[in-house]
Amino acid sequence: MRITMMIAMTLTAGLATLATTPAQQTAPEPTNNTAKPTSWIQSLDIDQLDPNQEANLAKIDLMLRCEDIPAARRLEYARRYLRGDYKYARPVARKPEEIRTELYWCVVRDATVVLGKLNDTASIPLLEEKLKQWETEREKPLEERTMVAFDPVKAQAVLARLKAVRAIPEVKTAEDLLRRLDYMLRTIGFEGSRQAFLRALEREVKATEGIVDGGGPGIYEEILMQYGQMVLEAGWQGIDIEPACSWVSLNLGERPWRPVREVFAVYVQLAKVPRAKVAQWIVEDALRWQRLTPREECYLQVLADQGVSVVSLVWEKLEWAARHRDQVQGTGMGLVGLLKVLVTVGGEQALPVIEPFTHDEHEWVRHYACQAKEYIQQGKVFSFGGGPNF
Repeated sequence: MRITMMIAMTLTAGLATLATTPAQQTAPEPTNNTAKPTSWIQSLDIDQLDPNQEANLAKIDLMLRCEDIPAARRLEYARRYLRGDYKYARPVARKPEEIRTELYWCVVRDATVVLGKLNDTASIPLLEEKLKQWETEREKPLEERTMVAFDPVKAQAVLARLKAVRAIPEVKTAEDLLRRLDYMLRTIGFEGSRQAFLRALEREVKATEGIVDGGGPGIYEEILMQYGQMVLEAGWQGIDIEPACSWVSLNLGERPWRPVREVFAVYVQLAKVPRAKVAQWIVEDALRWQRLTPREECYLQVLADQGVSVVSLVWEKLEWAARHRDQVQGTGMGLVGLLKVLVTVGGEQALPVIEPFTHDEHEWVRHYACQAKEYIQQGKVFSFGGGPNF
């Protein structure tokens, strides 16, 4: 649908402002000898953010994903979004003309993703219940629908993941990861081999090539993304993940329509970096970036997910880059990405760091630095292109 395309484009632009609360609070300026700064993100609350206002979506996504907020609270919020148990929830029965412009599906998607990322098997009954409702509603003609009909594909993949986690609760080896993948595939009704799964995924991606509003990822792409998340978790736990992912090879051409191959490669790459060092690795890698593709956006999402713990690291690297601009190997777009992260998790204390880049030699760096400065003054935050699928 056209409205789906408009929403997707808006999310990809990656900007939202909180209209119902004051401009974001600030984290204290980091120094080498100070305690960890307090995160303004901790003050975000489900009952202060109206998801039907497009400007709030990025902060809702941040609230559900960021590690500054305890996992138990994020799970509570995700479940409440699915149940419609929050201040700005609207009645289930709606007029069809109102449903067409509903933004609630974005929040349902983000909440569903969180249940998967946190391996919340206790939410399986809730997700099964909602999935039946969404599937039933989507079978109705648009003019007869009385509730938001969330695309069930992502929910199906997350549900398959949670059932695999319930069946195989502990991952000690790469073989355990592969067993989880096999379980997920059986759960969605796929009975072929793993190689047959890859070929089916290739056909799925190519079938939507060139279709502007192709409806988003298919079930096989979603399954691979869920598997990639589990590979990343295992790698950060010190497990050798190579046998679990070396078999994944997708023939999608040089410039595929969907970035599934590139995003999965990010999971594998980061899984090989120790969890305690991953933020440092990304920040250093950013100095070599030529542009912001889905690969780089996924890296930025990982930084933002870690919240205030990355503020000092990003701050210091940007200050260094401002003093040694000639030593930054890429086009400077990595600096733009780091500025976005600092704006999102740090607050207005980042303004002095942004200022030098508003006069940068690179036109696009100047442009985005000025934009970041404007956004932070207005209390805005960024979302990142890899978020929904990462």
